[in-house]
Amino acid sequence: MNYRIGGMFTLEPQAKEETHFLQGIGTDTRHYMSGRCALYGCLKEIRATDSKHKAYVPAYTCETVLSSYEKAGYDLSFYDVDKERLTPIFRKEDLQDISVLGLCGYFGFSSYDKAFVQYAKKQGITVLQDITHSIFSLDGYSPDADYYAGSVRKWMGIASGGVAIKKKGKFSLPMIPVEQTHLKGRYLAMHYKEEALDAGDTFNDTQASDVFWETELRLRQMFDAYQSDEESEAILAHFNPKPLFERRRNNYQIVVDNLLESEQCKAVFPSLDDSSCPSHFCFYSNNRDQALKQLEHMGIRSTVYWPRPPMLKNPKKMPQAAWIYDHIISVQIDQRYDKKAMEYLGKSLSSLH
Repeated sequence: MNYRIGGMFTLEPQAKEETHFLQGIGTDTRHYMSGRCALYGCLKEIRATDSKHKAYVPAYTCETVLSSYEKAGYDLSFYDVDKERLTPIFRKEDLQDISVLGLCGYFGFSSYDKAFVQYAKKQGITVLQDITHSIFSLDGYSPDADYYAGSVRKWMGIASGGVAIKKKGKFSLPMIPVEQTHLKGRYLAMHYKEEALDAGDTFNDTQASDVFWETELRLRQMFDAYQSDEESEAILAHFNPKPLFERRRNNYQIVVDNLLESEQCKAVFPSLDDSSCPSHFCFYSNNRDQALKQLEHMGIRSTVYWPRPPMLKNPKKMPQAAWIYDHIISVQIDQRYDKKAMEYLGKSLSSLH
């Protein structure tokens, strides 16, 4: 039996009991329309008392993350990322004139030099952690970060998934009211996805995809410090992360247990530690185009996170990140899928050639 794996989420139902998810991590929590809006909101806050305006950021990251820094008026200095478990390659000599350190974990796994982060902080550098990939991981929040910003949109069906947290003190700058055109597009895309599923068309969701991408591409041009809508805030306030954490970890382990690695599928994270909550199963492929086509033929939608951003003007100076951009593939292992589907995924990945 073939399974259909991948694709966007339908709207997450609101649970009955309040959990106050994401509260208590810092002293002030804000909900934004998207992750880049949350990141930009934090950077505006930081820049208000920052005279250097220079950030040290990963060479392997999303264009939209770097766009938030640029929109906030920051010059970018890059650090490379080791392809082994996506570990940042920090250099102390790079910290001259740096005022912000951009930190992140990848796909639920956090692997970075904690001593370096502490050293940067002692130099008066503000640590801003992008928690989009680590928001559900037990070690997903660096104790040395001053701000956390990210999104839950990759984890569940929600219209406005941005969250920003200040470790100490309160945010001082105002948010902008939610942008209604974007919000309408997000809800409409999830509605079309649900209609496709109700009709039994698991992958025949052209309407949903078209609306989603029209909404997404528009956001890339007009994002700002837009706040969340009330329904999205209520979903998060009532969300219990424990079932999601357990299912994704179980699913990831099932894939690993059923995987025979090859040159076409080599796991980025071959083992699961006690703290990580995986967002995807990520692997390297020597012939990525061929692997993507084979997966699609087997009913598995895959994603390349990310295209190389234009801000990385000289990728040869960041050779490991450049290699990652050319070889990585991500597939979904989320809470929608059961054991049988994940066994199918593991065996399908093993068959890539």
